[in-house]
Amino acid sequence: MSVVAGKIIDESIVVAADSQVTWGQAKTEGTKLYKINENLIFGGAGMLRDINLMRLFLDTHTPASSDERDILEFYAEFVEWGKRKLSSFEPKSEFLFAFDGKLFETSNDFDVFYYDYGAIGSGWEYARAALHLGHTPSQAVGVACDLTIFCMPPVTEYRIPRHRTDSPPTDM
Repeated sequence: MSVVAGKIIDESIVVAADSQVTWGQAKTEGTKLYKINENLIFGGAGMLRDINLMRLFLDTHTPASSDERDILEFYAEFVEWGKRKLSSFEPKSEFLFAFDGKLFETSNDFDVFYYDYGAIGSGWEYARAALHLGHTPSQAVGVACDLTIFCMPPVTEYRIPRHRTDSPPTDM
């Protein structure tokens, strides 16, 4: 059980997550939210197996862009890769990504949702309402932790620039 919340704030994308892994047991920071280089954040809600496999997959793969078709291709490749690692692999989790200037969600239903702010996991309704009311992602995750037994502090937060930092300078 968990909550991951993200929001585009000015020139940054901020994503936060709680630390509950299952039924009231907290683990150390970083069990469901990861910053991969300076241009990608991903958080997962669901099975820790799926989150850990995505983490390993991201060591060698990134989406070509944040366009829907590229995200769908990336996710399909993840599922194929996961089945090579674990023959019985059937993903059952959802993921929130900050990448290529966008905040988006994808899951085993092969749909992609784009957000200015969004949340996934057990406390998503509380976190999304808090984001709607102007809270930061960390504050929104805190609200979910306060209102449901399925989320628990501490809260981890990462921020990336909305625009890639490794882009070559443009001539004016």
